[in-house]
Order: sequence, then structure tokens, then C-alpha cells
Amino acid sequence: MSVIGSAAILLLAGTAVFAEERPENVAPKVNVSGVNRGKPVVALEEVKQNAQERMKAVRVEAQTRVTALKEKAAERVADIQDKAKQQMAERLTKQFGNINDRWTDRFMQLLDRYDAVTKKIQDRADIAAGKGRDVTTATAAIQSAQAAIESARAAVTAQAAKAYVLDTSAVAVTTSTTTPSGQVELMKNLRTSFQNLHKTLFKDLFALRDGPMKDARKAVQSALQTLGKIPGVDEGTATSAAATSAQ
Repeated sequence: MSVIGSAAILLLAGTAVFAEERPENVAPKVNVSGVNRGKPVVALEEVKQNAQERMKAVRVEAQTRVTALKEKAAERVADIQDKAKQQMAERLTKQFGNINDRWTDRFMQLLDRYDAVTKKIQDRADIAAGKGRDVTTATAAIQSAQAAIESARAAVTAQAAKAYVLDTSAVAVTTSTTTPSGQVELMKNLRTSFQNLHKTLFKDLFALRDGPMKDARKAVQSALQTLGKIPGVDEGTATSAAATSAQ
């Protein structure tokens, strides 16, 4: 059971279990049989480095933007009298951001691989063109794949810039938290807020996975399939590599 799931059970003592799905288990795949592996070219390394730097920058900006909200959330969690539950609540408030970081990091890694695959497809198309083959359709498919990858990079960066912080306005209590009834009300409101935060986070992550990431994967697959339709595209090339995965 995930950290966020077990902590929620112990803390909230309710029916809501925050199951954490791991990005490596849900990320889209691209089969790249026939595309030879090679060392990434300088251009791809630059794209990768620029993307990483941008991700780091937007995350810092996001954390700076929500500093006050995080402080208010910490104050509200500090009102929990049960120290064990208080510590678990503190872990939960941090866990959502960690999950977002892991998913967006994984998605960006996938896009780096999609880029590398697309470069290999382009190389083979160039060889075919040099032999007089018509690569017009393949070139268009490659350009579509490149555009889809860039669009997905922008979407992943936008997701990385989001901060998932406990909404303290929804955790307000009508009685003093120093009283038993106040503690009950506080825990009830915290449970609802954690549920809503979890729901929002995974709604965003699934939308990214099933939208821009899926589009990029399909575009690369389409480019690969289009390349394979060029007559004699494999003539004179090394034996196709065994089927592998871009995940």
C-alpha cells in the first residue's frame, strides 16, 4: 500500500483511500522495432537540458507563489491534538507535490525518448530520400510527431508548475479546536479537503497522460508506420534491432 494510502487510513479513519498510481505503471508506450539505437545527438541533449532547467524553474516559482498558503496549511495541521495524526497530516500535505513531481519527471523522460526515436526515423527517411525514394508522407508524419512532442513538453511543464496545497478555507471550524467537538470537526474537514486535493491532482495527471502524452505517442507510432511503407526503406541498413519500448 502506498504511503499516501496508508497514512490517509490511519489519519482520517474514513472510507476514502488515496491510492497512489505510479507513472511508470500508466505511462504510454511506443514500440520502436526496426529503429536502431544510437548515442543522442547534441541537439537532443540540449532539448533535454533546456526542458529540465525549465521544469526546475517553474517548480521554484510555484513553491514561491504558494508559500503563504503552505504556512496557513501548516498552522491548521498544527491544531490537531493527536500527535500521530498530526505527523501523518504533515506527510500528506507534502505527498501531493511529490507525486506531481514524479509523474511530470517521468513524462518528460518519455518525451526525451520519443524525441530520440523520431530522430532515428528522420535519419532513415533521409537515407531513403538519398536513394531516390519518395519520403513526402514520412516527412509530414515526422513533423507531426515533432510538433506533438513539443506540445506535450509544454503541457508537462505547465503541470509541473502547479502546486497542490491544502485549502485551509475549507477546513474552518465553528468551535474551538481545543475542544473534543472542535477536533472532530477539524478532522472531518481535513478529510474532505484531502479528498478534494487528491481528486484534483489525479484529474490533472490523467488528463495529461490521456491527452498530450497519448497524442505524442500516437504521432511517433504513426511516423514509424509511415516510414515502414516506403518501398525498400530497409535496403542497405543494418539488421533491424529487436523490438524494444520507449517506456
